[in-house]
Amino acid sequence: MPELTVVIPAYRERENVVPLLAALEQSLRGVDWEAIFVVDDGFDGTEELVRERAQQDRRVRCLHRIGRRGLASACVEGMLASSAPYLAVMDADLQHDEALLPRMLATIQGGTADVVVASRYMAGASMGELAPERVRISRLASWMSRLLSRHLTDPMSGFFILRRSFLERVMRHLYGRGFKILLDLVAAARGDVRIEELPYRMRSRRHGESKLGARVIAEYFMMLMYHLLRRLGRRVSAESDSEPRP
Repeated sequence: MPELTVVIPAYRERENVVPLLAALEQSLRGVDWEAIFVVDDGFDGTEELVRERAQQDRRVRCLHRIGRRGLASACVEGMLASSAPYLAVMDADLQHDEALLPRMLATIQGGTADVVVASRYMAGASMGELAPERVRISRLASWMSRLLSRHLTDPMSGFFILRRSFLERVMRHLYGRGFKILLDLVAAARGDVRIEELPYRMRSRRHGESKLGARVIAEYFMMLMYHLLRRLGRRVSAESDSEPRP
C-alpha cells in the first residue's frame, strides 16, 4: 500500500501528463507514492495517455468519468479510491510546485495537523504571473470564505495534503460539487480541524486553458450557501433543544 496518494483531477490536460509525472518522480524519490488521475471526459485523449503510462508504471492509475464533471467530486472520488494514509490534491496544469510535496508530507506526518495547505498568501509566497483579474477574483473569494473558515490564509488553494482519517470523518458532510474542495472539507469539519500552511509560488500554465467561468463562480456560491444553511439549521436545532419544556 502506498504511503501517499496524489490525486490529480484532469480535464483536457493531455499535454501536462508526462511532464507532471516526471516532476513527481523527481520530487518524491524515497517516498512510496502513487498518482491517481481523475479524468473527466474532454475528448482530447487525456485518459488514453494516462492508461498508457499506467501500463509502464504501476504507481499511475486512471479514473475515467463519463457524464460527470467537476473538480470537487473528482477529488473526492480519487481520494476514496485510495487506501493510502495520506492524500494529496494538486492540479494537472503544472502551476503547483510538486517540489513542496515532501515537506508537506513531513509536516503532516510529524505534527498534529489534519490538513497541510500550500498557500499563495503567506510571507515568501506568490500568485506568480496570474492575470490581475484572476488575482482579484481569488482574493474576493478568499475574503468571502471567512464566513466558513478563519483558519486559512488561502482557502481557495487547490494544493494540499490531508490525513485519510480526517477525510473519513468529514466526507458525509461535504457539498461535494463545484471546484473548491479545500474550503468544502474545512467547512464540513464544523470547526474541528487542525491546519498548517506552507508558502509556495504559483507557476504559470504552460498548456491547456483555465477552467474559470460562470459555472465555477456559481458553484462556489452554492457551496457557501450549503454550509451556511447547515450551520443555521444546527443552531436553530440547538436553541430549540435548550428551550424549557412546558
